[in-house]
Amino acid sequence: MLLVDADPQANATMAFLGRPFAAGPRQPGVDTAYEVIMGQTQAGQAIQTLDLPANGEVPGACLDLLPAHIDLAEAEIELVMAFERERKMRQALEPIRDSYHYIIIDCPPSLGQLTLNALMAATEVIIPVDPGVFPLAGLGLLRRTIEMVKRVNPDLHISGVVPSRASRTTLTRVSREQIEEAFGDLLLPVIPQRVAVGEGQMVGQDIFAYDGKGAAGLAFADLVGEVMRRGQE
Repeated sequence: MLLVDADPQANATMAFLGRPFAAGPRQPGVDTAYEVIMGQTQAGQAIQTLDLPANGEVPGACLDLLPAHIDLAEAEIELVMAFERERKMRQALEPIRDSYHYIIIDCPPSLGQLTLNALMAATEVIIPVDPGVFPLAGLGLLRRTIEMVKRVNPDLHISGVVPSRASRTTLTRVSREQIEEAFGDLLLPVIPQRVAVGEGQMVGQDIFAYDGKGAAGLAFADLVGEVMRRGQE
């Protein structure tokens, strides 16, 4: 599996390679998603293979990562004037597409050039949505954008919407009801608001390793299982 960090916040990269790599001075000779998207290097030259050690009941694994650095934010500006700007990521990933069963693109939380590039390169979209009026408004805008992108990328579709950071509040309940009304069967298992998620990030562990039997760990496991089940249908 390949994980592409297309978010200038570089959180996915930070989780695996540390803050100095993602937000510190650039390492000489080490390419990132910026160079790949801007056509300065091939994707295969920037991908890093990570050996993830076993942790308790979580087995070891191998993950390929196309990392990001915070200077990826510059691409948002530079892509505006680029020829076929919305196809840059698709073109960059095309030579390696058949090398992976799954390619996951971590997108920015905004509808800019990088997100549009990701939608042009993708076939499925999974959308996390926090409770609240503004996230729901953004969800509607994203849905319309996806419908427009489908005119040139007909394989693209929404495969699920994830209510995230859920709590026992009226706001969460009403938000979930509105998502279910708008998306029906596309609604995926809810992810609760739990401090264990942030605590795991602080010590460099994913939720399964840090608190796999807790409410958040079980919720994420349920989400992964449901996404895989739907993918096999």
